[in-house]
Amino acid sequence: MNKLFLAIYFSLITLIPAETAARAVEVSDIEEARKQEREHVPAPETIKDPRIPSADDFKALEEFIKERLKTVVITELDENEDLNATNSMDVQHSAEYIKRQQDAKKSIFQKIYDNAIDRISENGGREDIVNPGEGVYYYMRDDVEARKEQQKWEAPDFDVVNVLLPNGEKILAPAKEHIAYLFSKIEILPNGLTNMTETITVVANGDKLKHGLTRVIPKYTTSRSGVRSKLDFDLISASVNGQEIPYKAEEIGNRILLTPAEDHILEPGVYTYEFNYLLDRQLWHYDDFNEFYWDIAGSSWDLVIVRIGASVSIPGREVPLSQNVFLGYPNQLRTENSFIAKGENNTLGFASTVPLFPGEGMHVIISIPKGNFEENGFNRWFSDFIGEYGDIVFILAGLAAILISYILSWRHISAGKSDLKSSLRKTAPVMRMLTKGVFDKTSFAAWLLELYRKNIIDIAESGDDILLIKKTDFLGSLSKNEKKALNNLFPGKESVLTVNPQNMLKIRRASKLAEKETANKIKKISLFLNSGYLFFSVGMLLLSELAVAALGINPGQLFVILVSCTITMAFYVWISKLSFKNPILKYAVRILAAVIILFTLMVMAVYIHPVSALLILGMIYIIFAYTAIFAKRSGLLKANIKEAADYRDYLLRNRENLVLGRDFLSQQANILAFDIADDFKITPNIRDFYKLDIIRDLIRRI
Repeated sequence: MNKLFLAIYFSLITLIPAETAARAVEVSDIEEARKQEREHVPAPETIKDPRIPSADDFKALEEFIKERLKTVVITELDENEDLNATNSMDVQHSAEYIKRQQDAKKSIFQKIYDNAIDRISENGGREDIVNPGEGVYYYMRDDVEARKEQQKWEAPDFDVVNVLLPNGEKILAPAKEHIAYLFSKIEILPNGLTNMTETITVVANGDKLKHGLTRVIPKYTTSRSGVRSKLDFDLISASVNGQEIPYKAEEIGNRILLTPAEDHILEPGVYTYEFNYLLDRQLWHYDDFNEFYWDIAGSSWDLVIVRIGASVSIPGREVPLSQNVFLGYPNQLRTENSFIAKGENNTLGFASTVPLFPGEGMHVIISIPKGNFEENGFNRWFSDFIGEYGDIVFILAGLAAILISYILSWRHISAGKSDLKSSLRKTAPVMRMLTKGVFDKTSFAAWLLELYRKNIIDIAESGDDILLIKKTDFLGSLSKNEKKALNNLFPGKESVLTVNPQNMLKIRRASKLAEKETANKIKKISLFLNSGYLFFSVGMLLLSELAVAALGINPGQLFVILVSCTITMAFYVWISKLSFKNPILKYAVRILAAVIILFTLMVMAVYIHPVSALLILGMIYIIFAYTAIFAKRSGLLKANIKEAADYRDYLLRNRENLVLGRDFLSQQANILAFDIADDFKITPNIRDFYKLDIIRDLIRRI
């Protein structure tokens, strides 16, 4: 599917039923059920019933199986009854169950269902209601007798509601919350897709169905050999009492949840829901046959299901190789209390003759000849491949694009062809960092000259002492780290600092903060130069995740989950790369980051292939790694280093002009940073603001 099959027009479901008795066999799970189906359970015998409608009358066939669901009555086994009649089948019940049926004043529906609901309410769980015992049989009465039986119903002595089932039957149902009717129309298409139409009538009282009915669909299907495949699901429509309402599909763990798109309170009453959706990869292909498996009840509702049945339409003319139905909990499957109606064409009907308790399922397994389906061509193979491994393919494509772009970019830089330069303003310490690659005493002194140029401090001599004098408290032109550094030099209301051993601690603290500010400026320059590569790589990562999300059940939900997990992992990858002086703190942070990254990977693996989740983490690491490499002096900073060196040469070429006026004041910090102070001698024009001699003496003292 994956949006490739939205143009399919769905045909009507057809049914050609003929009843068969199911063997009373207890099985442990679906695989055991499949084994029994292959080895021990014979295919139901096809019996022609003169009352079966014509195969050409699709609507009549559909109504026929629905009528069978409502005309089942239980009677005592009479030895004179012919169990080989076309309208009867043998089922074993316990003596206790038969005794309960002797209450002649209650209808069968009331007797079976009231007993089931009462036991669940009292015991909080399911009792075994089916055990070998005395025999009774189900006798399929004709329409006239069924209508007479319905007319005999009398109002019971408990709260009931009138329910009109989708098959036209009027019943009195207990007012307790339950599913009164569930019928699934299944059409298996020649291309392997499955069209599902489910009709569900519920009695709601504001308890479990307070916000409407939620339908649970399995997200994965498993083959006989244990291979798991992800289903492709498209919700076509959803309606309540004939009115279409918005429903949304969400992936929650290994399930797909169909829930109302808008929050609302469901008032007590009787509601008929209808869901129409399309499934792909629900059909398993083997060498000699194809197999369809589906749990009609879903084994997920915490509600009793009174009446449940399904019709299955199979493509082609070859008859099914086998068909079976199993009821019960996953580890307590049974074949009794169910029947299969099989017609001349490839249509089957399945129904349970007893209510299903909360959590019980109705599992249908059908083996179909391969000739009934279209041959799997390239388009089908490609669709299945993308549906199964598309997330890996798209993430790999994004990863390859990032790697190739970085490799080509690095070659371009190494060849000296990159002329990227930052337009960000470069201070004197930044210039020295670019040319020398260090922050040292000269860098700190150049920073002090920057403050002098801004008229924030003065640098003066008093005898043998060098003084730093704070001239203003207006520090708006300084960064946060620079303000902290200045406050370390002049704590409180102090405004004069003597450069001597007693004040070395203040000077060292201020120097560390000035170094931090210079490193931040270098990082900003690197980030600016890396912005193109970062935008490209992050864009490819998000584009890959968007493509993966498009394959999901709910693309918007999946994209938000992937982006959230990506941001989380990127943050903790960054945290793990931080340096800490305390080794215990360093390892504790890294362990915490690793645990959270691992947990995030597990969350992502619920929604996409685990390999895809690991590839996304790999993309994050590559983006960080290449960004760090490009930020090195041998990377994108090459052009800026050359720019700084060229600026040094510019100052030397123009030194005669600079010493003639106030331009010297603006360049004095750079002259010191470039180690060319000896080339700029004091002149009368610059005597008032010439500080190179004092600042070099300060460097020697610190």
